[in-house]
Amino acid sequence: MSELVHEVRVALRGMARDKKFALPVLLTLTVCVAANVAVFAVVSSVVLRPLPLPEPERLVWIANSYPGAGVVEADNGVPDYYDRRELPAFSEVALFQTSGRTLGTRDGVERVNGMSVTPSLFRLLQATPHRGRLLGEPDAEPGQEQKVVLGYGLWQRLYAGRDEAVGRELRINGRPHTVVGVMPRDFLFVDPEASFWLPLAFTAEDRADDRRHSNSYQMVARLAPGATLEQAREQIAALNRANLERMPGLKQALLDAGFTTTAAPLQERLVRDVRGTLYLLWGGVLFVLLIGCVNVTNLALVRATTRGREMAARRSLGAGRWRLLRQLLVESVLLTTLAAAIGTLLALLAVRALVASAAERIPRGTEIALGGPTLLLVAGLALGLGALLALIPLAHGARSSLASALRQESRSGTAGRGATALRRALVAAQVAFAFVLLLGAGLLLASFEELLAVRPGFRPEGLLTGRFSLPAIGYPEDHDRMAFVDRALDRLRALPGVEAAAMSNAAPFTGNYNDSVILAETYVTPPGESLISPAASVVTPGYFATMGIEVLEGRPIDGRDTASSQPVVVVDQKLAEKFWRGKSAIGQRMYQPDSAEDVFRTGPDTRWLTVVGVVAEVKQRGLASPEERFGAYYFPFTQQPVGSMTLVARIDGDPLLVATSVRRELAALDPELPLYDVQTMEERVETSVAGRRAAVTLAGGFGLVALLLATLGIYGVLAYQVTQRTREIGIRMALGSESGHVFRLIVGEGAALLAVGLLVGLAGLVALRKALESELYGVSPFEPAVLAGVTGVLAAVALAACLVPARRAARIDPAVALTE
Repeated sequence: MSELVHEVRVALRGMARDKKFALPVLLTLTVCVAANVAVFAVVSSVVLRPLPLPEPERLVWIANSYPGAGVVEADNGVPDYYDRRELPAFSEVALFQTSGRTLGTRDGVERVNGMSVTPSLFRLLQATPHRGRLLGEPDAEPGQEQKVVLGYGLWQRLYAGRDEAVGRELRINGRPHTVVGVMPRDFLFVDPEASFWLPLAFTAEDRADDRRHSNSYQMVARLAPGATLEQAREQIAALNRANLERMPGLKQALLDAGFTTTAAPLQERLVRDVRGTLYLLWGGVLFVLLIGCVNVTNLALVRATTRGREMAARRSLGAGRWRLLRQLLVESVLLTTLAAAIGTLLALLAVRALVASAAERIPRGTEIALGGPTLLLVAGLALGLGALLALIPLAHGARSSLASALRQESRSGTAGRGATALRRALVAAQVAFAFVLLLGAGLLLASFEELLAVRPGFRPEGLLTGRFSLPAIGYPEDHDRMAFVDRALDRLRALPGVEAAAMSNAAPFTGNYNDSVILAETYVTPPGESLISPAASVVTPGYFATMGIEVLEGRPIDGRDTASSQPVVVVDQKLAEKFWRGKSAIGQRMYQPDSAEDVFRTGPDTRWLTVVGVVAEVKQRGLASPEERFGAYYFPFTQQPVGSMTLVARIDGDPLLVATSVRRELAALDPELPLYDVQTMEERVETSVAGRRAAVTLAGGFGLVALLLATLGIYGVLAYQVTQRTREIGIRMALGSESGHVFRLIVGEGAALLAVGLLVGLAGLVALRKALESELYGVSPFEPAVLAGVTGVLAAVALAACLVPARRAARIDPAVALTE
């Protein structure tokens, strides 16, 4: 132990003495470790770590799909649940639906996220209650469903963790519910914000075949012991085929829509939208680590040359190879461990900041932490890099005798050709890595700029948005909901600063949207063509003007559209083009099927909708989302009054300054009706691209680090070569070479390193093309402007790094060089 302590002291003194080596290595490795640890912590927690549930690998996400109709993934119908729970491949099947509910408390009302679930969900998750009991099948009987299981956090907040909370009543959406249980603190399923669970109760009508493709619920299942995912898929497909045969009126329409049911591992489904981006960022930081390792290796090679004499002398004096290796290991591991410790601390701060600011936007974001795999990565990096730094000088010294080491320190000594070639190859590798990283960052930036240039179809500037839901117990009839909305809009429009106000059940960028089949009276569906499910919305008069959506033909929904007037619909340009290409859509009639089996059947009871207007297309789900494949259509609120609405108000000035007044006016109408999710539309647009902005920022940071390291690498190698070749350059100049020729010689060597690195980097781009394409919007992986710009920047910076060594070489005095 005393020897180890002595060697640690010697190592610390050596680091203090050799700051030109220790500080660059410490800084380089700290940056590389911090970046890798932070990104790996996110990847490990979100993508790689199993879900915190019993046997998570046996959990399956199930969804219906109608790709021909433009719906790649839909939810599931109630009949699907009763069918699929009988399949041998599943031990349990459950439905759930996440939504916000209004809770009545002693302090008033608040909006809280909860889940409506079939009781089978708790069996499927093998959950146990912290207090009381879980939901059971009797709670799912119609009329018996007013029960609730609380989350641990909500139990603590509402009842201070008291046991007597079980059995108490809690008002949810105005209805009393009995608290039957409390979930454990660590219980989590899909939505980390879910604070309570209610039972789903289905009637006989809900289970009927004509509700089979009324998809409103998400579905999860647990594979039975011994069953495989492939078996489950085969059994679901066989069930679907049998159901199609029982429903001949619907069979062809579903076949044309490409109807199928997908089954995927639950974890894979939860992270699918971020997995590609996270892997891309992980690849970026690995490139940074590689560049850092190359840079450190180059520094170690230079240092090994200067320490060659020391190593050879110590061996000649009797020091064994193990003793030398141990000392070098202590020095190197001490340095890399210090870098790993500082880097881990920086990564911890970065991860905490990420969780605090964006956890709700990342699947499993609340689970992100520096866990065991991340700490193992840190330890592996520290030990591996330490061993690398120790072995380089040892290997260099092992090839040299004391006499040869002394000769290398003499006036005639030069660096070995092998070492010089290795250092050049490492610098070329740095350039290649930097090129790939900078190009990736440039492509992401160009893609992001393309995305920001996308016109959403409305004017987000000056729009205030907020959501509310009218509980059925307080607003049971259509006229109750219409009366409230009319009063609310009148009060909002009278507020100072409010230029216009309207409402919709599916305003853009709010996360609310609905796809529903609609048909046109005069459109003849060609054989094999699918039904379509455009985006459907319910809006109040003034909605299009408030949103800034252009009316292209006809009129918008207005005061003429009442509950007793002719049913009308407004379609967007894409839907009009689909059904009435080259003709006017105004006056045309449309209808929605009354049931799944009567898709193409109309009769005296068919509710015909007259098209009164055509509007511009609108981005509904986000700037980066694909266009609605078949467009959208809009109903008047007075003719289809719904309970959940989003208000939109155009404000003269800062919209958030009016938010308090808007809340006050709604509270004056109904004190138990909270306005929630209040944001400006610009904030919603920004949120829709926040993930891509973060990726661009991180990739840009990685690219700049790579550029700095590559520049330092080129400078270091050329500067070292000039030092080692001082005598050679002196001879050249003594024999007649001019300063300009020497200057061009050194710059040319740097340019050669740059060229090789760029060629290798271009080959790397070709290899990574597929991975990049999936993350780009509107640009190609071989975008000429980006390629030229990145090549130019890298070339300029790299050649600038050549200037100092080249000028130093050009100024060498032959007389001095030959006498050194």
